[in-house]
Amino acid sequence: MSGLLGSSPIVPLIRSSNSSPSAGTDPNVVLISGLGQLLSSLNIFQDSLQQIYSPYAVNNSISGSSSNPSVASVSTAAGAQNGNYSISVSQLAQAHSAVTAFTLPDTSSTAVGSGSLTIKTGSYAYTSSTSASSFTPSGSSATLSISNGTLSSIATAINGSGVGMVANIVQNASGNYQLQISAAQTGASNNFQILVSDNDGNNTDQNGLSRLAFDQTQAVGSGQNLTQTQAAQNANYLINGASGSNAGNSGISLGASVSMDLLSTGSTNISVKLDLNGLNGQAQSLADAFNTLQGSLNALLVSGGLLSRDPIAKQLANSMNQQAGASYSNGSSLLVKLNQIGLNFQYPQQFGQMGSLSLSNNSLQSAYSGDSQGVANLLYTAARALNWLANSYASYGNGTIPQTLTALQKMQFSLQLRQSATPTSNTVPANLASLTGNQSGTIQLSAQQISALSLYAMVYSLGAPYAVNSQILNNGLGLSGNGNSGNGISTYA
Repeated sequence: MSGLLGSSPIVPLIRSSNSSPSAGTDPNVVLISGLGQLLSSLNIFQDSLQQIYSPYAVNNSISGSSSNPSVASVSTAAGAQNGNYSISVSQLAQAHSAVTAFTLPDTSSTAVGSGSLTIKTGSYAYTSSTSASSFTPSGSSATLSISNGTLSSIATAINGSGVGMVANIVQNASGNYQLQISAAQTGASNNFQILVSDNDGNNTDQNGLSRLAFDQTQAVGSGQNLTQTQAAQNANYLINGASGSNAGNSGISLGASVSMDLLSTGSTNISVKLDLNGLNGQAQSLADAFNTLQGSLNALLVSGGLLSRDPIAKQLANSMNQQAGASYSNGSSLLVKLNQIGLNFQYPQQFGQMGSLSLSNNSLQSAYSGDSQGVANLLYTAARALNWLANSYASYGNGTIPQTLTALQKMQFSLQLRQSATPTSNTVPANLASLTGNQSGTIQLSAQQISALSLYAMVYSLGAPYAVNSQILNNGLGLSGNGNSGNGISTYA
């Protein structure tokens, strides 16, 4: 800021007596008001531009559709590209699940047994759909102490173990209850094993707590006592003829920023493309933001306006005009100027002012039909460039306008201090005698007068100390001298 007053293009204007729009108007105040209004308009302009290229807006301009949404749905995010995908789903992913072979007439009164359950997650090496040669733990494990556990209390213990299992009580057709235990995650590698330490001494039989044993390396009914109702498996599918497999049914990638969720077996075609209506709305928003700033800036630049002679405002108008007609880098796309996508620039009617933008929907649609991705990229690039240009003027860190406003405010404050320090007529007397000579009764001295009195006393005391002393004592401090009574003095700020 130290060099701002000397280098700012606005300083010569401030110092010029011709810069005042009317007699008696402080040019600094006029400029501060005008630049403040311009700064506010630029902030609004930037907010509008940032909404155009925000991730939310970019994502909303991209749409995906599924020809058979009961088979698969599609999701897109910022960065998604146009594409078409033929999908065939042969198998959905599912979680390993088993249910008790026994039933009970209630959920919270009849005890299953006592002992402990050790639950592990991992994967089996299957030799058949329900028989395995080994089990390899890969997840967490937990050992649960059970005392006269009922279906309800055992389910609560499993669900609270944090081992990645889900226990539910189900009621069968006859009205009795069973305990269903499932892995929390789908996928062929997400199996589980339950080992029992039964207080009755037999850990694998069909009595007591051991009825909950489930180890598929053991024989059914002797260590594998739960009945498997659903095997753990991956989702299997084809994408444009290429086979794929996934442990889950959700978030399956089709390409950059494009994914699908599988809902059932079958076939569907997924299409991803930029939405014309979304791009049209964003292009119109860019034109509206530009024209709103144009209206505000030109109102300040017109003859008699607050910034009619301000070089900063004129420079901004010229820079905005140049940016609206500039060429932008747009990858391999041939669309590099806004008028190629229907955003046409109109020059201002008066030289030195800001022009405007208008949108041709037909031109935008034509460009979209040939290169929808190029249209989107150019629109977002232009919005960013205009925002960066506005920021060079409006940034509170180093923008031209905030820096100039700071300089103006400092100058105005300094001017006010000088004006307030200038004594008015007869406020400070020409000499000590005029201060003390014509007073009667009690007087009120201002801070300036007290300061002047001290200064004069110091100066005069160098040449006539006794005369000064007599003058102050007799006339200033209310002391008697030569038979005359002095004047009383009181002070005020």
